[in-house]
Amino acid sequence: MLDLGPCRALRHEGDPDRCVVLLPGQRYPTRAPLLRFAREAAAQRGWSALEVLDELPEGEEPVGWARDRAERALDAAAAPRLAVIGKSLASVTAGIVADRDLPAVWLTPLLVHAEAVEGLARVRQPTLLVGSSSDQTWAGGSVPDNPRLEVFQLEGLDHSLQVAGDTTASLDSLREVTNRVGSFLHRL
Repeated sequence: MLDLGPCRALRHEGDPDRCVVLLPGQRYPTRAPLLRFAREAAAQRGWSALEVLDELPEGEEPVGWARDRAERALDAAAAPRLAVIGKSLASVTAGIVADRDLPAVWLTPLLVHAEAVEGLARVRQPTLLVGSSSDQTWAGGSVPDNPRLEVFQLEGLDHSLQVAGDTTASLDSLREVTNRVGSFLHRL
């Protein structure tokens, strides 16, 4: 367990030279299915992982919280090769990730949030965006024109990339996303 100051992080050992930093969403912790299985996909490919164990506290400003946790986690990861996997609100830190010249996977990025879109426009490393046409934070925004962005869009899923009331369809989408994340990490 690592102390990041206002929160803790859990380090999952793998290759000490490669580490995936997992960033939670506003109401989507790193132990929730998309991030948990993204971590598993990374582990299968030998990556270490640093998992931020935190949820947005009541009354705290969300964007500042996300920025703070990303900076602290990236500083603590301490590996020569880093990659980021973040959910939703974490995508507002795409500029921080771009400034550090890191590859990333953004699960349901907030394409309706100017800070997320501006950060994605600046990335220079491979970056995978995963979302659904039925998620307004995805479909209501726009993907910046940047050749480093790889877009994987699923149909008919909510913001958690699930199908309400259909466990099998939700598991199928989780499998698709996990496979896509694994393939992306394999290419890095």
